Amino acid sequence: MNHNSRLLTLSLILLSFFTLSSNSLAQNPIPNPGFEEWSGGEPIGWNTINQSVLGTSFICATRDQTNPQSGTSCLRLETVTHNIFLVGPVTMPGIVSLGEITLDILNQTGTVEGGVPIDTQPNMLHGWFRYQPSAGDSCIMGIGFTKWNGASRDTLAYSYTVIGGQNPNWQEFSVPIEYLIWEVPDTMNIMFFSSNILNGDPISGSKLWIDNLTLEYGPVSVSNIALKDEPTLRYRPDGTPVILMNSKDVKTEISIYSADGSFVNKQMPNHGQYEFSLETRNLKPGLYLARVQHDNGHFSTLKFIRF
Repeated sequence: MNHNSRLLTLSLILLSFFTLSSNSLAQNPIPNPGFEEWSGGEPIGWNTINQSVLGTSFICATRDQTNPQSGTSCLRLETVTHNIFLVGPVTMPGIVSLGEITLDILNQTGTVEGGVPIDTQPNMLHGWFRYQPSAGDSCIMGIGFTKWNGASRDTLAYSYTVIGGQNPNWQEFSVPIEYLIWEVPDTMNIMFFSSNILNGDPISGSKLWIDNLTLEYGPVSVSNIALKDEPTLRYRPDGTPVILMNSKDVKTEISIYSADGSFVNKQMPNHGQYEFSLETRNLKPGLYLARVQHDNGHFSTLKFIRF
């Protein structure tokens, strides 16, 4: 990153969701899915990062009524750069979320928590988009679901897609949901980013339009279902991934791989350790695989996100 600019780094929390049955007639649980209703500069039911910092206004999410895909309006997200007094240039991607966004722009940190209630089991997020990136940028569309287990939140599933290239006309998009834990969710979050913050700096000027969102139902893809004796993964409130191992009697080692299959490092829980927090401080943000290998020959593979 150029030393004359500052990048706002967000803790990307793509929450999760899970399916037990299908129901093609289920009601769409996404609030304000066509972005028709607005109040105070934000789409009702959604949260954005629009705010003022030391007198400088960052308006990254706006209502566009000039060319909606359907209805009378759509959502427009834009990555913007402004100079903040005594700080310098700050670049922020346009972000919208069903969860609550908390930002500290000066310290370049942020979190997203919560979402909206859900008690149905979709298998895909569907909608329409237009995208005009700057200098090779790309956008992110994500959905996820969690469930409260009595002490903390389990990540049941998460899915996201990254789209680049010039897409000036409305096009359909779909984000298939891949399930990790076999339980019914209680909370859903959906997020859109005008820049790819997982793969470099956001680029000022990238614009993303979103409209007409729906959840689809039908046959689902299940990956890494948590069986009785299989390890499971959840996240601490600070985003640290934690592996819970049901096999307490065996010695275990955990190998970390990047999404392209490259080996990253090996981590060793203590013998018989049930709860192990993965060390991720030296990992770049993105998707990783954790191969949990026991000395009895059994192994499992879990996916996790470095926020």
